[in-house]
Amino acid sequence: MRFFNRTKVVHEPSYSQNWELGHGTSVVTDGVSETVLARISITSGSNCSIDLSGLATLNTSLQIFMSDGCHLILGEGMMVNGALRLFMHEPSSITIGSHCLFGGGDVWTSDMHSILDKDTGERLNPAESIVIDDRVWLGAEVLILGGSRVGRDSVVAARSLVTGKTFPDNSVIGGQPAKVLRSNVVWDIRIR
Repeated sequence: MRFFNRTKVVHEPSYSQNWELGHGTSVVTDGVSETVLARISITSGSNCSIDLSGLATLNTSLQIFMSDGCHLILGEGMMVNGALRLFMHEPSSITIGSHCLFGGGDVWTSDMHSILDKDTGERLNPAESIVIDDRVWLGAEVLILGGSRVGRDSVVAARSLVTGKTFPDNSVIGGQPAKVLRSNVVWDIRIR
Protein backbone atom coordinates (compact mmCIF):
# COMPACT_ATOMS: atom_id res chain seq x y z
CA MET A 1 0.00 0.00 0.00
CA ARG A 2 1.41 3.43 -0.93
CA PHE A 3 0.26 6.91 0.01
CA PHE A 4 1.48 9.92 -1.90
CA ASN A 5 1.71 13.62 -1.48
CA ARG A 6 3.47 16.08 -3.75
CA THR A 7 6.74 16.06 -1.84
CA LYS A 8 7.29 12.52 -0.61
CA VAL A 9 5.91 9.00 -0.38
CA VAL A 10 4.53 8.23 3.07
CA HIS A 11 4.12 4.62 4.23
CA GLU A 12 1.36 3.60 6.63
CA PRO A 13 0.20 6.93 8.07
CA SER A 14 -2.03 6.78 11.14
CA TYR A 15 -5.23 7.21 9.11
CA SER A 16 -4.40 4.34 6.72
CA GLN A 17 -6.73 1.92 8.53
CA ASN A 18 -9.64 3.50 6.59
CA TRP A 19 -7.91 3.33 3.20
CA GLU A 20 -7.77 0.33 0.85
CA LEU A 21 -5.89 1.42 -2.27
CA GLY A 22 -5.33 -0.64 -5.39
CA HIS A 23 -1.98 -0.94 -7.17
CA GLY A 24 -0.81 2.30 -8.78
CA THR A 25 -3.36 4.49 -6.99
CA SER A 26 -2.09 7.87 -5.79
CA VAL A 27 -3.53 10.12 -3.09
CA VAL A 28 -2.53 13.77 -2.65
CA THR A 29 -3.16 15.08 0.87
CA ASP A 30 -1.10 18.30 1.03
CA GLY A 31 -2.42 20.67 3.67
CA VAL A 32 -5.15 18.35 4.99
CA SER A 33 -4.96 17.68 8.73
CA GLU A 34 -4.67 14.15 10.09
CA THR A 35 -7.90 14.77 12.02
CA VAL A 36 -9.75 15.36 8.74
CA LEU A 37 -7.98 12.49 6.97
CA ALA A 38 -9.05 10.10 9.75
CA ARG A 39 -12.70 10.82 8.83
CA ILE A 40 -12.18 9.70 5.22
CA SER A 41 -12.80 6.14 4.07
CA ILE A 42 -11.34 5.16 0.68
CA THR A 43 -11.73 1.94 -1.28
CA SER A 44 -10.13 2.10 -4.72
CA GLY A 45 -9.25 -0.13 -7.59
CA SER A 46 -5.98 0.12 -9.48
CA ASN A 47 -4.50 3.15 -11.23
CA CYS A 48 -6.77 5.76 -9.65
CA SER A 49 -5.85 9.32 -8.74
CA ILE A 50 -7.30 11.08 -5.72
CA ASP A 51 -6.54 14.71 -4.90
CA LEU A 52 -7.85 15.58 -1.43
CA SER A 53 -5.59 18.61 -0.97
CA GLY A 54 -8.45 21.10 -1.38
CA LEU A 55 -10.49 19.69 1.50
CA ALA A 56 -10.65 22.43 4.14
CA THR A 57 -13.47 21.28 6.45
CA LEU A 58 -14.97 17.84 7.08
CA ASN A 59 -17.39 17.89 10.01
CA THR A 60 -18.72 14.34 9.62
CA SER A 61 -17.44 11.74 7.14
CA LEU A 62 -16.40 11.27 3.53
CA GLN A 63 -16.63 7.84 1.88
CA ILE A 64 -14.97 7.30 -1.49
CA PHE A 65 -15.45 4.16 -3.60
CA MET A 66 -13.61 3.88 -6.93
CA SER A 67 -13.15 1.06 -9.42
CA ASP A 68 -10.05 0.83 -11.64
CA GLY A 69 -8.98 3.94 -13.55
CA CYS A 70 -11.10 6.55 -11.73
CA HIS A 71 -10.13 10.11 -10.86
CA LEU A 72 -11.25 12.47 -8.09
CA ILE A 73 -10.31 16.12 -7.58
CA LEU A 74 -11.55 18.19 -4.63
CA GLY A 75 -11.05 21.91 -5.23
CA GLU A 76 -9.44 24.36 -2.84
CA GLY A 77 -11.45 25.36 0.23
CA MET A 78 -14.05 22.55 -0.04
CA MET A 79 -16.28 22.27 3.04
CA VAL A 80 -18.41 19.25 3.99
CA ASN A 81 -20.94 19.58 6.83
CA GLY A 82 -22.90 16.32 6.42
CA ALA A 83 -21.97 12.75 5.48
CA LEU A 84 -20.83 12.69 1.84
CA ARG A 85 -20.39 9.58 -0.33
CA LEU A 86 -18.66 9.55 -3.72
CA PHE A 87 -19.13 6.46 -5.93
CA MET A 88 -17.35 5.62 -9.19
CA HIS A 89 -18.11 1.97 -9.99
CA GLU A 90 -16.64 2.20 -13.50
CA PRO A 91 -13.83 4.28 -15.03
CA SER A 92 -15.01 7.89 -14.67
CA SER A 93 -14.21 11.05 -12.75
CA ILE A 94 -15.66 13.47 -10.24
CA THR A 95 -14.29 17.00 -10.31
CA ILE A 96 -15.37 19.44 -7.60
CA GLY A 97 -14.34 23.07 -7.99
CA SER A 98 -12.94 25.51 -5.46
CA HIS A 99 -14.85 26.79 -2.43
CA CYS A 100 -17.81 24.40 -2.70
CA LEU A 101 -20.03 23.70 0.30
CA PHE A 102 -21.71 20.31 0.78
CA GLY A 103 -24.51 19.67 3.26
CA GLY A 104 -24.01 15.94 2.63
CA GLY A 105 -25.43 13.48 0.14
CA ASP A 106 -24.35 11.09 -2.61
CA VAL A 107 -22.54 11.53 -5.92
CA TRP A 108 -22.77 8.53 -8.33
CA THR A 109 -21.13 8.33 -11.78
CA SER A 110 -22.98 5.11 -12.68
CA ASP A 111 -25.92 2.92 -11.69
CA MET A 112 -23.69 0.02 -10.59
CA HIS A 113 -25.76 -2.37 -12.74
CA SER A 114 -26.33 -2.56 -16.49
CA ILE A 115 -29.58 -1.69 -18.23
CA LEU A 116 -29.59 -3.22 -21.72
CA ASP A 117 -31.70 -2.79 -24.83
CA LYS A 118 -33.63 -6.07 -25.07
CA ASP A 119 -33.19 -6.40 -28.85
CA THR A 120 -29.63 -5.19 -29.41
CA GLY A 121 -27.99 -5.84 -26.05
CA GLU A 122 -26.64 -2.29 -26.13
CA ARG A 123 -25.94 -0.85 -22.72
CA LEU A 124 -28.20 2.13 -22.05
CA ASN A 125 -26.66 3.43 -18.81
CA PRO A 126 -22.87 3.79 -19.13
CA ALA A 127 -20.91 5.66 -16.48
CA GLU A 128 -20.54 9.40 -17.01
CA SER A 129 -18.23 11.82 -15.25
CA ILE A 130 -19.52 14.61 -12.99
CA VAL A 131 -18.37 18.23 -12.74
CA ILE A 132 -19.36 20.60 -9.95
CA ASP A 133 -17.91 24.00 -10.79
CA ASP A 134 -16.44 26.57 -8.36
CA ARG A 135 -18.51 27.99 -5.50
CA VAL A 136 -21.46 25.60 -5.61
CA TRP A 137 -23.52 25.11 -2.44
CA LEU A 138 -25.20 21.71 -2.27
CA GLY A 139 -27.87 21.33 0.41
CA ALA A 140 -28.37 18.30 2.65
CA GLU A 141 -29.08 14.88 1.13
CA VAL A 142 -28.55 15.94 -2.49
CA LEU A 143 -28.12 13.12 -5.04
CA ILE A 144 -25.93 13.94 -8.07
CA LEU A 145 -25.96 11.35 -10.89
CA GLY A 146 -23.56 10.65 -13.77
CA GLY A 147 -23.32 13.19 -16.56
CA SER A 148 -24.32 16.10 -14.33
CA ARG A 149 -22.61 19.48 -14.44
CA VAL A 150 -23.55 22.23 -11.99
CA GLY A 151 -22.41 25.72 -13.02
CA ARG A 152 -20.36 28.02 -10.80
CA ASP A 153 -21.93 30.16 -8.08
CA SER A 154 -25.03 27.96 -8.01
CA VAL A 155 -27.16 26.51 -5.20
CA VAL A 156 -28.65 23.00 -5.22
CA ALA A 157 -31.65 22.72 -2.87
CA ALA A 158 -31.71 20.05 -0.15
CA ARG A 159 -32.86 16.58 -1.25
CA SER A 160 -32.65 17.45 -4.93
CA LEU A 161 -32.04 14.78 -7.57
CA VAL A 162 -29.62 16.04 -10.24
CA THR A 163 -29.99 13.65 -13.18
CA GLY A 164 -27.26 14.00 -15.78
CA LYS A 165 -28.02 17.50 -17.03
CA THR A 166 -25.93 20.64 -17.37
CA PHE A 167 -27.09 23.56 -15.25
CA PRO A 168 -25.97 27.14 -15.95
CA ASP A 169 -23.87 29.34 -13.70
CA ASN A 170 -25.61 31.45 -11.04
CA SER A 171 -28.68 29.22 -10.71
CA VAL A 172 -30.80 27.87 -7.89
CA ILE A 173 -31.78 24.34 -8.83
CA GLY A 174 -34.04 21.96 -6.97
CA GLY A 175 -36.62 19.22 -7.19
CA GLN A 176 -36.81 15.57 -8.20
CA PRO A 177 -35.65 15.70 -10.92
CA ALA A 178 -33.87 19.02 -10.42
CA LYS A 179 -34.66 22.01 -12.62
CA VAL A 180 -33.66 25.67 -12.59
CA LEU A 181 -35.82 27.49 -10.03
CA ARG A 182 -34.13 30.88 -10.28
CA SER A 183 -31.34 32.48 -12.32
CA ASN A 184 -28.89 35.32 -11.79
CA VAL A 185 -28.01 34.48 -8.16
CA VAL A 186 -24.87 34.31 -6.04
CA TRP A 187 -24.53 32.97 -2.50
CA ASP A 188 -22.52 33.88 0.56
CA ILE A 189 -21.60 31.58 3.44
CA ARG A 190 -22.24 34.45 5.85
CA ILE A 191 -25.77 35.47 6.82
CA ARG A 192 -26.27 39.07 5.76
